[in-house]
Amino acid sequence: MKRDKAAFFDIDGTLFRNSLLIEHFLLLTADGIIPESAWSQEIGPLFEKYQNRLGAYEDYLDKASLVYQQKLVGIDKDTINKYSDIVIEKNKNKVYMTTKKAVDFHKNNGYKIFFISGSPEFLVNQFAHIYGADESIATKYEFDADDKFTGKVRPMWDGRSKLGAVMDLTKRYNLDLDSSYAYGDTNGDITMFQLVGNPHAINPSYELIDKLFMDEDLKAKTVIDIERKDVNYSFHLSDLNVIFKKF
Repeated sequence: MKRDKAAFFDIDGTLFRNSLLIEHFLLLTADGIIPESAWSQEIGPLFEKYQNRLGAYEDYLDKASLVYQQKLVGIDKDTINKYSDIVIEKNKNKVYMTTKKAVDFHKNNGYKIFFISGSPEFLVNQFAHIYGADESIATKYEFDADDKFTGKVRPMWDGRSKLGAVMDLTKRYNLDLDSSYAYGDTNGDITMFQLVGNPHAINPSYELIDKLFMDEDLKAKTVIDIERKDVNYSFHLSDLNVIFKKF
């Protein structure tokens, strides 16, 4: 039986130029659904360190995800969905052209398209629908009998969860992983890279590119895509002759 080829896409920082979760968090804060102090006091200092290149992007994002999850407890699904709709409408076109063109290329050439993201499914599913994904897998937020968020989630932001997602999709869709592609930007995407024949790191974090560079197999097969202004710099990691350092 012929096996299908697939392209697996992370969203935040890979296709979308920011984080869907962060945009939702900021909008809920701006309208007073979540206290403003949740951002200014708990996330703001890490965000400022990242903005000033004194802290890691992944540290800031991990903390923001945790606080968001805590502050969302007790908020009803209708309110969450209302603000999700606004976030998607405002941000649906704020994507990296490099990745968008990759989505279009794979769709036009018969690949199955899968979005696998650590952001909440009530955001990811809408975003994936806009870009024509065959299926999306994201962090599941649990609601009680009154449709209020319980505080419990089933995460999809770490490497172990994404590995399980890819293996499940491979089984259900009979996929040829050696001929498939994966696109990601942080360390949580590395297991997707290990599973496919054609990994692409989009504006990768230091933690990701450092691990890719130290793994001979990943170093040999990974393509790095850097999008700055209106230019995309694309090269194989194995051809990298410059020194990269964490600031």
